[in-house]
Amino acid sequence: MKHTELLKIGVICTICLSAAVSVQGQQQTVAQQLSILDERLSKLRADVDALQFNQQQIQQDLKQAQAQIDELRRAGPSASANDLAALDAKVRAIDEAREKDKKVILDQLAKELAAISGARSGTTTQSSGSSNPNEYVVQKGDTLTSIAKNYGVTIAELKKANNLTSDALKVGQKLVIPK
Repeated sequence: MKHTELLKIGVICTICLSAAVSVQGQQQTVAQQLSILDERLSKLRADVDALQFNQQQIQQDLKQAQAQIDELRRAGPSASANDLAALDAKVRAIDEAREKDKKVILDQLAKELAAISGARSGTTTQSSGSSNPNEYVVQKGDTLTSIAKNYGVTIAELKKANNLTSDALKVGQKLVIPK
């Protein structure tokens, strides 16, 4: 009987030791995940800072171009229509570049935040009624923004993958999730 009890105690000790090793492994995994998230967050901050700097440069270029236009308009007859048109075109190009940079910043930020929030929760947010992992069935209250955020894609990518021309969605509508 003593051998049986010793065997039981040995099994219990083995189970406890396995559990302790498993918990330690999980703690290391969580620490590694947090380290990776911190690195990604630092990179994202650096990218946002660089984009903000570019945005400021574009804003200065835009102000200079507008000042040149104003100066030409005040100059009166000495400024040609071609000069004014060229400066107007330059202002529009700078403004379009600014809007494009702004969209890139927002899309990248949405992707990174979705990836970070998914990694922190340790779960995927792909909860659709579809068996295809690259497909999502629209639920009540869903928006392109919320779906894009949950899957770590941009609204533009979602629209393109599904040939959508507007932001309107219907409950039950199947959307392809781009990779």
